[in-house]
Amino acid sequence: MKRPTYLIIFIFVTIMGLAIAQVSTANQISTTGAELGALQQQVDDYKRQNTILQEQLLEASSLTNIAGTAAQLGFVDAKTQISLTAPVPLALKQ
Repeated sequence: MKRPTYLIIFIFVTIMGLAIAQVSTANQISTTGAELGALQQQVDDYKRQNTILQEQLLEASSLTNIAGTAAQLGFVDAKTQISLTAPVPLALKQ
């Protein structure tokens, strides 16, 4: 007669233990979700800042910007090239 009583008590204690474990796990997961949302927001902010910085870098390194800055600093384009020797032919006539 004692065997079914022990079995019922064991099953009841097991169910209570698993219920407590489920509640504590659900509690930890719910707080982790909020932290995950905050981290995802930070990642999105960093990606947006990275895109803006990349556009600024491309604008600063563009040839039109470099040419404009060179013109403001007084650099001039070389209009003619002077060669002291005759150019070497690219192909020999046969």
